[in-house]
Amino acid sequence: MAGNSRLIAEYADIHAREAHRILSLKSLRLLRPEIKLRKPQSIVDYGCGQSILLDRLDLGYPVDLYRYDPAIPAYATKPQVTADLLINIDVLEHVEEDDLDEVLADMRSMCRDVLIVVDTAPARRTLPDGRNLHVTLKSHDWWRERIGRHFGDLEPVRTLRSARAGFKTWRRSPKDTVQFHVLRAIETARYYAKRVQGKSKALKG
Repeated sequence: MAGNSRLIAEYADIHAREAHRILSLKSLRLLRPEIKLRKPQSIVDYGCGQSILLDRLDLGYPVDLYRYDPAIPAYATKPQVTADLLINIDVLEHVEEDDLDEVLADMRSMCRDVLIVVDTAPARRTLPDGRNLHVTLKSHDWWRERIGRHFGDLEPVRTLRSARAGFKTWRRSPKDTVQFHVLRAIETARYYAKRVQGKSKALKG
């Protein structure tokens, strides 16, 4: 298990006591087009939390899905796979700086490509010891360099907020870029249609 076992135990306790909003789901409409175009046959969600993201990924074709999070008992056993793609969403800011290289090396050993999103702003909550829940707060450029030590040249991934830094290990062709914008438009339309439906149901209720 890579990372600080004491800190992982604190996160495990938080997960056991509280249900958390799955912030990564808000980014799904941005991430799914990137993933669809890459067409991975296997995906591991490293630091999956309560594991809703993969359940809702829905790429439209069969794909082997793996979950790993040492702070969640159900997913604490690391899959012994080398997946086509590893996704790591809103996780690395929860890893202490001294442990980052160990965690990134562990991630590198499990995949061919990676898609990472890191929050660079402080969380609203703190750990029992008084530290911010985001124990490693660094700039976009800092994260690009640190992650790049293990994954090489990185391409940017658009995120919903400027305080979040997104990276991937592959580059889109011009043809794929056109298709990406088509898929993004479809995702955006679906997202806002669901929001309108939700508000309509709330008003009727």
